[in-house]
Amino acid sequence: MEKSFVGFGPASTPLPVREQDGAALARRGQIGAVLRQIYGLLAGLAGGWAMLYGQLNPFALGLVLGLGEDCFAACGAGAVLALLLRGQGVRTVCLICAVGGAVVARWLWPRRYLPAAAAGCVLLLGSAFCFRMYIGGDGLLFSGAEAVLAAGIGFILRRWPAEKPGAGRLMLVLCGAAALGPLSLGAVNLGLAAAMFYTLVLACRGKIQPALSSAAVAAAGLVCADSALACSAVGLCCGTALGLLAQGDKLVCMAFYGGGALLGILAVQPPGMAFGYLAALGAGAGACLVLPRRLLMRDPSLAHDPAERAEGPQLSAAATRLNAAAESLSSLADTVNRVYEGLPRRQEGWRWVVDNTHDALCANCGRKEACWKEEYTVTMEGFEALRPILEEKQQVEAQDLPGQLARCVHPAALSGTVTRSFALYKSRQEARVHAEAMRTALTEQYSAVAQALSALGDQIGSPGSPEPYKSGRVAAFFSSLGMPPLECAVTLDDLGRTRAAVTLPRARFSQGELSALAGEVGKLCRRSFETPQKLSCKGVTTLLFTEKPLLRAVFGWAGAAAQGDVSGDAVQQFCSPTAAQMILCDGMGTGRPAAVDGNLAADLTGRLLRAGFTAELAARLVNVALALKSEEESGATLDLLSVDLYTGTARIFKAGAAPGFIVHEGQARTVGEAGLPVGVLGGVNGQSRMVRLAAGDVAVLVSDGLLVDGPGWVLKQLELSAAAGDSPEQIAQTLVETARTRASQDSRTDDITAAVLRLERY
Repeated sequence: MEKSFVGFGPASTPLPVREQDGAALARRGQIGAVLRQIYGLLAGLAGGWAMLYGQLNPFALGLVLGLGEDCFAACGAGAVLALLLRGQGVRTVCLICAVGGAVVARWLWPRRYLPAAAAGCVLLLGSAFCFRMYIGGDGLLFSGAEAVLAAGIGFILRRWPAEKPGAGRLMLVLCGAAALGPLSLGAVNLGLAAAMFYTLVLACRGKIQPALSSAAVAAAGLVCADSALACSAVGLCCGTALGLLAQGDKLVCMAFYGGGALLGILAVQPPGMAFGYLAALGAGAGACLVLPRRLLMRDPSLAHDPAERAEGPQLSAAATRLNAAAESLSSLADTVNRVYEGLPRRQEGWRWVVDNTHDALCANCGRKEACWKEEYTVTMEGFEALRPILEEKQQVEAQDLPGQLARCVHPAALSGTVTRSFALYKSRQEARVHAEAMRTALTEQYSAVAQALSALGDQIGSPGSPEPYKSGRVAAFFSSLGMPPLECAVTLDDLGRTRAAVTLPRARFSQGELSALAGEVGKLCRRSFETPQKLSCKGVTTLLFTEKPLLRAVFGWAGAAAQGDVSGDAVQQFCSPTAAQMILCDGMGTGRPAAVDGNLAADLTGRLLRAGFTAELAARLVNVALALKSEEESGATLDLLSVDLYTGTARIFKAGAAPGFIVHEGQARTVGEAGLPVGVLGGVNGQSRMVRLAAGDVAVLVSDGLLVDGPGWVLKQLELSAAAGDSPEQIAQTLVETARTRASQDSRTDDITAAVLRLERY
């Protein structure tokens, strides 16, 4: 069986950042920028069109003051266009002057609120004062109210951006309801239909606070736009409240929502007007009904300010919960063991077979008194003589009975009863052994997972020192690409290494785009980053950026099967973001059964290491898997080398594996001692050792089949190969071919494998 080989990260040859990949990333950024401009234009159109009580229009200026730096100009253009279309005479001129002044001020003083607010409000009041003879005292008062409200709207949008849940998003809901409230498409009121669709979606998702607040704000916007919508607005709030009772079930939620909305709609006077509002309810519910479930139930609650997440109170809570879960699992394992140790033991030995035979056969026999009282010693001697016969044959016939039991008046019945009692005794014994093995495996697994969760909790609890400035820069970069991050955290660990984690809505990236992203993020953080690791789960994609290490690993391996093409040895070589990993597992024996055990052990160990488990914890879980794989004995050696590519610190873990080899500055030496393989005992008898490697050093893991003549010739060969500058692949091939030649001379056959790692400067 071919051995598996996995390589990525620093061990792989870095892919060049091709021009077309950079161009694809740039196109994605351009598309995102265009979408943001369209968003700003639509918001400006709604803001310019929205009127409160038929007199006030604060949204045109307020949205220009509050929207992001990348779309406020488009918002201003949309607001001016909507104001011209609506037409309010001289007051429109005042609002257009205010919007223009705010846009100019934001260009001159970017990211500053007060200059833009002052420019917009002063121009609005100044132009209204100049045209006071045309707009009158009431118009001047209305302009002052618009200036105050616009300043408040802009401040809210700056403080709580509309891109995430909060007051800023509610302002957009209020503006949209006020803009669409007076508009109708036939009998359908567009504002009411849109508000019902939006709040119904929130109700289906079970977002209690956002749904209720959005319903209240949308109802206020509809009433401000047209007081005739008051009853329907009440129905909107009632429907949202009732719809939340069936969150997660679309059809039931829509039924509850519709019932609540009817409470308000049926109160409309005159009754004939209710049909139009019922049509709006049907339009909103119909749009929600055709919305795919994966979009309807999509959870947007991960949208938070990336810079705020760097401070990490959520991380502390997650770490606490992980540690609590670890303590619970560890306590469960200890409790199971203590209960087992405290239970009384049933002594089911050979005496139990004798007693069971007496109760089943002899209790009703007329010679019971003679056999079990008067001749008790002779009877027991007969049963003791019968024991080795049963152990050998597993059953007895009447002619097999020893002389002490030949006096029995029922020889056939005695032999049958003894045979059945012995079989029952053996089955109970096997069941007890199996239960013991299952208990040991269960508690071992609980204990290993508890330790892994505890270690993960410690890592999450201390993610490193946050760097909010860099987090903000990275978040702004992804926002400029049209992918506002759900979470962005740049941290500095205890060793001074910068790491960045960016969580986005589910997205696809080519290898070239990932390389281009690594370059851009590296420039923002003033570090050289590796191609990020991409993790996708539950609708989000997380990119993990780590600094380029000082060293890189070059792998090589070779193997030869003892017989045929199936080898019991399995190799895995790969790089995690910070370490190079090399695994060699040798299944017990040769051929296909050994290959199953070897590959199972290597594959499980590789998966656990990638998930963050330590070598000891991985060995414990692999030990359980091999022990429970089948009823037959399973086992495999575990040889693991993990090298920190930043410091060169190497950790070697061996469980039953052959000695390994290290070549440092041209001198070869052995590391590790013999032990028991995994899958044989209830626990793992492994040993761990730390060594320090540098650029140019070589580490070699071998199976026991390669050491046919001891390690002496291997040491010499490694020194020769190192002096000649052979590649890891050449070193492994030379070792395997030489060992195969030596083994054929002595007619000794075993699977032969060599795995080689060499460190080089990046």
